[in-house]
Amino acid sequence: MEERLHKLLAQHGIGSRRQVEAWIREGRVLVNGKPAEIGQRVGPRDRVVVDGRDVSKRLAVRTELRVIVYHKPTGEMSRSREGDDRAGVEDRLPSLRAGRWLPVNSLAYGEDGLLILTNDGTLASAIRRNAETLPVEYRARALRPRDDEAWPDMPLEIDVEGEPVVFTAVERIEGEGTNVWFRVAADRPVRRGAVRALFDGVGLKLSRVMLVNWGPVALPRDLPRGRSRDLDGSELDALLALAGRTPSRERDGKASRPKRGPKASRGPSLARPTGRRSGGR
Repeated sequence: MEERLHKLLAQHGIGSRRQVEAWIREGRVLVNGKPAEIGQRVGPRDRVVVDGRDVSKRLAVRTELRVIVYHKPTGEMSRSREGDDRAGVEDRLPSLRAGRWLPVNSLAYGEDGLLILTNDGTLASAIRRNAETLPVEYRARALRPRDDEAWPDMPLEIDVEGEPVVFTAVERIEGEGTNVWFRVAADRPVRRGAVRALFDGVGLKLSRVMLVNWGPVALPRDLPRGRSRDLDGSELDALLALAGRTPSRERDGKASRPKRGPKASRGPSLARPTGRRSGGR
């Protein structure tokens, strides 16, 4: 069965569709010894070479769709970069027969919390195209005010470097003693710096900001930092739907992972509050 070359290379984690198309235009991809063309289809008997490396055997391996959630700690790169010796998350992820793990959402080096990854490059790209419309939720740990100070009112909208940032909820949820946890939600992903600016603007000091929900996926409460777990059930179905894929089609092709048990794999800008206030205090 023949498939489009750029789709096949993306599915096996060799590059994104956009990257592969650029490589083809630059003459870096050969099919049977000839420069590949945009939209070209290839089959099992075709020899595909990328930058002088024969990837035909890798493309012949049937990839089983996997999506995992990883509790990323601060101090890890979501994806290692050449010449950068900082630790990357791939060192702690499950091994794959073919391809590589690709991040679906983004977490910077200094951020921690929910990181979603898949071995299907086409799926990752399709979901990322909808990322700016997905709701998110953070847990933020703040230092309690002194006994003679009252809790400040938390704004729902702030200005960060001339750009408005809007939250849907900012509320205290738990904690005793020195530190208190807040729930911070927004209709779309915001930078961790904006969450920190929110608290800096009212005089509260943050000690941690953690992404706990991204779109339809939640970080399991019992998943330790530095560990991963396969995603399945309704969360996987909802994630597939974001990419325009129907769960039944994925399962009919036996691409989804069977359900597993709970065991996990090892693997400042100043903010200016505006007039809106949170309902939860």
